Amino acid sequence: MKKLLSIIFSLLLLISAGCSQRGEEGNNEETLKIVASTSWTAYMAEAAGAKNVTILAPVELRHPPEYDFKPSDVQALIEADWIIMAGYEPFMNKMIEANNIPTEKIIQVRTTNTYDNMVEQTRIIAEKLGTQAEQRNWEEQFSKTINEILAKTKEKGVENIKVLVHQHHQAFIRSLGYNVLEVFSADDLSPAKISELASLGPDLIVDNYHNPQGKTIAEIIDVPRIELKNFPGPEHDNLIQLFIDNAKKLGLIE
Repeated sequence: MKKLLSIIFSLLLLISAGCSQRGEEGNNEETLKIVASTSWTAYMAEAAGAKNVTILAPVELRHPPEYDFKPSDVQALIEADWIIMAGYEPFMNKMIEANNIPTEKIIQVRTTNTYDNMVEQTRIIAEKLGTQAEQRNWEEQFSKTINEILAKTKEKGVENIKVLVHQHHQAFIRSLGYNVLEVFSADDLSPAKISELASLGPDLIVDNYHNPQGKTIAEIIDVPRIELKNFPGPEHDNLIQLFIDNAKKLGLIE
């Protein structure tokens, strides 16, 4: 009898262990359904350690927040375990409000391409997803890349380069140490404003690929103008590649 009870007890322990293991697997980050509004928020989620992230706005769009959603996008939000968004995407706000998507599964992030912000935001996401170890690995690689870029800014003496910069890149350009004369708007510039900005005598105009406004200024005073990206494009596999690409466009690295 004792032997029989011992066998039954052992079987119960095995069953319990199996259920526990399945429960842990069910909470594994690889099984979580993560839906991101754009490539920017998606790559932030992946940097934080998220796996199998679904991006709603096509990466090929020049200005992803203007995306017009499909019925399948609504279903994706309903089924998602976590939703990563920035808050300024009209298509996301419409779907969430119309379908009563629970706010507790939404992670709203601040999309500013600076080292400090990206580290902060990816840590926040990782805390929610339970992927802190993966985020730390990414942060180590990211820190190395940023330090290499900053070393080049010192070599190039960017503090002596006078820049007019699009408002959506000012934080990034300031973080690199450029001499920012003024920031111009993402909205259409009036002739008077264009003339005012041109009179400042910049060495470089840093524009935004997604809604450029500085072309006329560059033409008037004949200075270089570059367009940087905030939203990763088809040519980028991750956030680090985006930072490297923007640094290349600035002539900091080859």
